[in-house]
Amino acid sequence: MNCIIKWITLPFIISSFAAAASATEAPYPMGEEELKSWRLSEITYPESNPYQKATEELGKQLFFDPRLTGDRTLSCAACHFPGTGWSDPLPYSNNEGNGMARQAPTLINVAFQKSFFWDGRSTTLESAIELHLKELSVMAGDIPALPKAYQQKFETAFGSSSVNSTNIAKAIANFLRTTIVQDSAFDRWVAGDKSALSQSAKQGFLLFTGKAQCATCHSGPNFSDSKFHNTGLNTLDPGRFDVSGNPKEKNHFRTSALRQISHTAPYMHLGNKHDLMSVIEFYSRGGDRHDGNNELKELNLTEKEEQELLDFLMSLTGSNASVVIPQLPANDILPSP
Repeated sequence: MNCIIKWITLPFIISSFAAAASATEAPYPMGEEELKSWRLSEITYPESNPYQKATEELGKQLFFDPRLTGDRTLSCAACHFPGTGWSDPLPYSNNEGNGMARQAPTLINVAFQKSFFWDGRSTTLESAIELHLKELSVMAGDIPALPKAYQQKFETAFGSSSVNSTNIAKAIANFLRTTIVQDSAFDRWVAGDKSALSQSAKQGFLLFTGKAQCATCHSGPNFSDSKFHNTGLNTLDPGRFDVSGNPKEKNHFRTSALRQISHTAPYMHLGNKHDLMSVIEFYSRGGDRHDGNNELKELNLTEKEEQELLDFLMSLTGSNASVVIPQLPANDILPSP
C-alpha cells in the first residue's frame, strides 16, 4: 500500500513543481526578432574622420589635457570623468550650455548619438566638440597654447603639424567613439542568454515598452530617439527653443540615452534627480509641472511596477569604459602665431 501511495504522490509532486515553474516563467511575449532590434550595431566613423590609432591616442591626450583651456586648469575629463560614468557627479557643470547651468551628460556610447547637447545645437560629435570649446572661450582664437610636442602628433594623425580647433575636435571625437559599453545584462539577454535578466527585470522591460511608455522616447538600442521633449520639469531654461526659435519647443530637451545609467547620477538637465527611483516616481506622477505643455501623462505605477522598472534600468549597466590616463607632453608651449 505504501508503494502505491508513493508512486501516486511522486507524479503529483513533479507536476506541481512543473506547474509552479510554468506560472513564474511564462513564455516572454516578445519574440526573438523584436528583441534583436535592441542590439547595438557596429560603430561607424565618418569619412571625414576615419578611425586611426594615432588619432585616437592624440584625442585621448587632448581629452585629459587641461592646457586646452584658457586658464589651463579645466580638461574635458573634469566634467566627463571616466570614474563617474563619463559624466559629472555634480548637478551643474561649468556652463555646459549658453550661460544656463546644465548637468554634463555621459559620453558613454556617444558614438551612437545623432544630436548633441541638451538643446541639440550640434548634429555631429566633431562639431559639438569644436563648438563647445569655442563657447567656453577655452581657445585663444583658433590655436590653443599647447606644448610643441603636439606638433609631431598632429603630423602623424592628420598629415599636418597645424594645431587647429577642427583637428583638435576630430582627434577627441575619434577617441570618444571608443567609449563603448555593450556587455550589460540586457545586452547578453537580447543576444540570446535567457538567464541574463531576472524575472523582475524582464517584467520591467515590458513596462518600459508598454504601460510606462518609456520607449516612446527612449527607443532603439541606445535608448534615445535623439529628439526633444517637454517632460514637465520646473525649469526656466528655454532648451531647444534657443536653437530652433520655435515657441512649441520651449523647455524641450534632448532625450538622454540610458546605457550605464546606474553610474551617471544625478539625472535630468537640471541634475535635480539624485537616484533612479526618484526619476521613476517623477515619470509615474506625470512630471513636476502640469501647465498643458508637458508631454507626460500620469502613469500611477504601483510600488511593484516601479521596482520592476528599476531592476530593468539597472540591467543596462555593464563594465565601465575604463581608460588609462595618458602621459601628457612636457610643458613646452608653442609660440603664438
